[in-house]
Amino acid sequence: MMIRALAVSVMAAGVLGGQVQRVEGFGAIVFAHNNHTSATIRSGRDFRGPAPGYMTAGWWAPGQLKDNRLEWDTAACPEKKDTVFVFVGASSPLPPEVATGPELKLSVNGNYALTFRIGLLRDWSWSGNGVRLRYRAVRNEWTSWSRQRQFEVEGNSGVYELQVPAGMVTAGKPVRVKVEMQPYPRWPNGWFMVKERPDAQSQSTEELRQEVQQLRTDVNRLAELVHTLTVRQNRVESGDSRFEHTVAHAAGRRHLHPADMVSLKDGSILLTAREATEHVARDGDMVILRSGDQGRTWTQHSRIGLPKLDEREACGLQLADGSILLVVYYNDLYRDDDEYEQKWMEKTALGKGKQYLGAYTVRSRDGGKTWSEPKYIPATGMPFTDTEGPADAMVQMPDGALLLPLIGYNVGGDVRNLAAVLLRSIDEGESWQYYATVATDPGGKLGQFAETGLVLLKSGTLLAAMRNQTGFVWMAKSKDGGKTWTQPTPSPLVGHPADLTQLADGRVLCTYGFREPYHGTPSGVRAAFSEDEGETWKVEEEVVIRGDLLNWDVGYPESLQLSDGRILTVYYYNLLGRYFLGASFWKL
Repeated sequence: MMIRALAVSVMAAGVLGGQVQRVEGFGAIVFAHNNHTSATIRSGRDFRGPAPGYMTAGWWAPGQLKDNRLEWDTAACPEKKDTVFVFVGASSPLPPEVATGPELKLSVNGNYALTFRIGLLRDWSWSGNGVRLRYRAVRNEWTSWSRQRQFEVEGNSGVYELQVPAGMVTAGKPVRVKVEMQPYPRWPNGWFMVKERPDAQSQSTEELRQEVQQLRTDVNRLAELVHTLTVRQNRVESGDSRFEHTVAHAAGRRHLHPADMVSLKDGSILLTAREATEHVARDGDMVILRSGDQGRTWTQHSRIGLPKLDEREACGLQLADGSILLVVYYNDLYRDDDEYEQKWMEKTALGKGKQYLGAYTVRSRDGGKTWSEPKYIPATGMPFTDTEGPADAMVQMPDGALLLPLIGYNVGGDVRNLAAVLLRSIDEGESWQYYATVATDPGGKLGQFAETGLVLLKSGTLLAAMRNQTGFVWMAKSKDGGKTWTQPTPSPLVGHPADLTQLADGRVLCTYGFREPYHGTPSGVRAAFSEDEGETWKVEEEVVIRGDLLNWDVGYPESLQLSDGRILTVYYYNLLGRYFLGASFWKL
C-alpha cells in the first residue's frame, strides 16, 4: 500500500505547544490478526459508513489471544517537528453490566508511551512519556441495537489524535504505532480496530455525504427497534393468548444455537444445543437439557464435546430398545490460530485425506445422562468427501432402517456442489452407507441444497425441505422409501432452515427461521401448513410465531405437537449480546 502524507502546519494550544504538523494517522498495516482474506472480520461500520479495518485478536480464537496486539504505520512525516497523527478508530461497546472497559498499552516506534481505555461513550484523553492521545467520540454503538456481535463488528467509533514530540519523528518517514490489549477477565470480548481511512482529516463533500448516509442507516435501525419493541409490548397488553413465549436455557454470554428435540417414550423431551464462545469458534460443545413437563421447565442433563473440535449440532431419536442415538455434526475448518478458515473452498484440500466436515454418533442407555464414546461416520467410498449435518433428526422407516439427511460436500470433486443426500443404516446406527441423493447442484447454479428437514408421512411418502441461497424453501418427495426423489422445486415459503412435522389431523407443519436481511425485517420464526403433503402451502395463513427478533443470528426452529394439541416450537435468539434458547407454545 502506498503510504500517503498529508501535513498542515497549524498553531496548537495542546500539551506540546508551539507549531505542530498534522499528519494522517493511518498509512499501512504492519500486523493484525485479521490481515488476510480468510479472516472472520475484515470491515465494519463507523461514523462514515462501511470501511475496512484492522483489529486486535478475535476473542473467540485462543491462538490469537496469546499475541493480542495491532501495529500500523502512519503516513510519512514531512518534517521533524511536534506532530499530531489523526486516525479513525473503533472499539467494542460494553455490555450493560460492565461500567469500565479493558485497557490497551500504546507504543510509539517500539517505546511504551501510555495506556488508554476502550468502551467510552464520550470524548477523553490520556497522556504519558511526553505523548498524548485524544479521542473524540462521534458514533456510539449500544448493545440494545442487537447487532450480531461476531460478524457485524461496528463499535464505538470516532477520531483519535496522537500527539508526539519532535524527538520521536523522522522527516520523510512514518511513525509505527502498536497497541496491546491487556487481559480483562471480567469481560474478555474487548477489541480495538484502526480503520483503513488515510483521509481522517478530510472534510470534503464526499466524506460529509458518507456521514449523512450512515445517519440515515442509523435512523432506520432506530425505527426498526422501536417498531419491534412496540410489537412485543402490544402482545402483552392486548392479551394475545395464542402464543406463550418462554426461555428454555441461557448460558451467560456464551453463544447458543441451534435447538433440536428428541421425544422419549416416557413423555419427557431432550433438547440439544451447541454452546461456544461464538457462532464460529473451535470450542463448540453440545449441551443436553431435559424436560419432564412437556417443555414447561428444563434442567441441564449432560454434555458432549471433544477438545479443539467444533461440534455444531446434535439430532437424534429414541430406538426400540429404549436407547437414544444422537448424530453430532462437527466442523474442523479452523486455522492454526483458531480462526475459522472462511475461504475453505479455495484453501482447504477436501478429499485429500482428512475429513474436515463430518459427523459422529453417540448413544445413551440411561435416558441421556451419560453417552458412549464417539463413533465417526466416514465418507470413504461415497460420492462426496465431506458432510455437514444433520440439521434434523434421522427418520426410522417401517423396516427399522434409519435414514440420515446430510449435506454432501465436494460431490464428484465439485467443491461448489452442495447436495442434499441420505445415508442409511440397517443396524441401528452402528454403520452407515450412502443411500440416495435428494437434490444435487453441479456448480452451485441452483443456489445449493443444504440443511434438509425430513419427515415420513402417514401415507409412507417422504417429504424433504431444503435450505437454498435463493431464500426459498425447496421441496422434494420420495414414494419408494427414499431411493428416488422428485425434481426439487422452490416452495413459496421464504426462510431457512425448515423443520417438518405431520400433525394429528394429517396436515404438515413447516416451521422456519426468518432472517434479516436475507428474508426481510425484522427477524423471527414462522410457520405454514399444507393439507396435501407439501404440494401446496397456505402462505396466506402463514403464522408469525416470533416477529420481534433483531438480527440474523436467530431461528433454526423445531416443532412438535404436545398431548393437548398445542405446538411447542424451540429456536434460538439473542438480545443485548446474550443468547437464549426460546420455547414458544402456541395453539392451532
